[in-house]
Amino acid sequence: MVNLSRMRTLIAYEQRLRFDRLKKLAKATKITTTITGMPRGSGTGNKIQDGAIELAEVEDAYREVLTELRSMREELEQLLPALDNPDDIGIMRLRYVDGKRLQDIPEAVCLSERAMYYHLSGAERKLVRMFPDRITFK
Repeated sequence: MVNLSRMRTLIAYEQRLRFDRLKKLAKATKITTTITGMPRGSGTGNKIQDGAIELAEVEDAYREVLTELRSMREELEQLLPALDNPDDIGIMRLRYVDGKRLQDIPEAVCLSERAMYYHLSGAERKLVRMFPDRITFK
């Protein structure tokens, strides 16, 4: 079952997790010297070890999101050829299969933002109407 609303949420979450993953990776591998010579605080934790633990947690969440997205994307990819308009297919593929941000799609398909939203919402409604047992929106 493809839930388009859930896919939108997961796509945004995946982008945020990708950024967090890079931040945690930098923290986990940060090896720098202290230039100021000032004594550090008497913290009891190991910053690199804590960063590695946080990185592992973010990577687990990232993998879960990718797994869920992959299954929905594969099912949606099979249903897209049922749409009759190639613009609808392209916009749906860019948004849901490729995970593009809404701001990037109009330029990619050479349409205005308004026309892109028109095609996207129309394609979503068509797919829900054509496959009510396989696609939901809410």
